[in-house]
Amino acid sequence: MTSEQSIFIKATPSAIFTYLMDVDNRKSYIPALEEVIMLDKGPIKKGSRYIEVANIAGRRLKTTYQVIEFEENKHTAAQTLESIFPIRADLDLEESAGGTELIIRLNFKLKGIFKLGASFVKGIVDQQAQGILEKIKEALE
Repeated sequence: MTSEQSIFIKATPSAIFTYLMDVDNRKSYIPALEEVIMLDKGPIKKGSRYIEVANIAGRRLKTTYQVIEFEENKHTAAQTLESIFPIRADLDLEESAGGTELIIRLNFKLKGIFKLGASFVKGIVDQQAQGILEKIKEALE
């Protein structure tokens, strides 16, 4: 299943990319995120691994990611190594007049009971992805 959302931000690709690669900023735009634990020495690059700890419905969930693609100021992709939802998250930046289009693409696989509510889950993922983009825009403009 795929969710793709985008937003135009009046900022350079470099400014947006720098903001996104600073893990300390993630709590300001990812809902329920409590902390990010880097497993590899920074800065983030291809191969970097990190754990995101979130509090969802009263449960503390840890998701381990690895950066699998990294092109500075243009593209990054991370996939889960350990998670209840296997997911790949791609971020693309496309420069245009007066700013940058930031695109988030989430590819995820639902298992078990979650398959039954696939359209409902996709709606929630779409809504959260758009909310993340809006918070990033607010922080950078």
